[in-house]
Amino acid sequence: MLGKAGSAMVYLAAVVSPPRSNELLPSLMAAKSAPVNNSQLLSIERELFSQFEGCPHILRCFGDDVTIEDGEQWYNILLEYAAGGSLADRIQSYGRGLPETEVRRYTNSVLLGLSYIHNKGYVQSDIKPHNILLVYEKDDLSIDLNGKMNRVQERTAKIADLGLVKKAGERLTEKGRKLGIRGTALYMAPEAIRHVEYEPEADIWALGCTILELLTGKEPWKCDRNTERVTILFKIASTLEIPEIPSGFSEEAEDFLKKCLV
Repeated sequence: MLGKAGSAMVYLAAVVSPPRSNELLPSLMAAKSAPVNNSQLLSIERELFSQFEGCPHILRCFGDDVTIEDGEQWYNILLEYAAGGSLADRIQSYGRGLPETEVRRYTNSVLLGLSYIHNKGYVQSDIKPHNILLVYEKDDLSIDLNGKMNRVQERTAKIADLGLVKKAGERLTEKGRKLGIRGTALYMAPEAIRHVEYEPEADIWALGCTILELLTGKEPWKCDRNTERVTILFKIASTLEIPEIPSGFSEEAEDFLKKCLV
């Protein structure tokens, strides 16, 4: 098991026999699975992945299938395996804020992915370090000045979770019934909380919060374990305050963050 994603489980899957189709599958994939009787959201996510096929900055989907595990039917979507883990894992393993040069590469990739999603008329709605995965695109060897061979792995950041993707401007209502706010409180834009609707700008706010966390190694809003989600939401929605941007960053990084957190 690689982890949990809402009502679905994510497993590492190995191809043990070639597919009947002519499509070549990688030897390892990530299978995102849910019981068939509770797989509606996962099925919708599969359709969304098909909408964004061809974008190298969004995790690839290789299809879906149904399997039987211990007598129960499971619906699975087969995704590109991100051996580098998430950006949240990267922060934790580094132990502090990441270098600006590294954050810049990740930010560029995520922005290209968001641009693709926005141009299709959608909003991702849940950008955060946990939903951006690192895929090893190149694995090569280099020789340093001392003649020593070094392994070089190039990691590409890809948007991975499409479970909360919405049509731009769509209000969270269903047949006149208001639905709860969807997303992760620490990364939500003020207008998304107040108006309960999502536009592309909300993704850019969330990206600003994500970049701030990558640079500092800390969550964008100061809160302890006892802080309730509603308290954070109220603070974001009812004040003009933005997450604190510490000193010490380059002028470009500070300027970029201020342009995101509007």
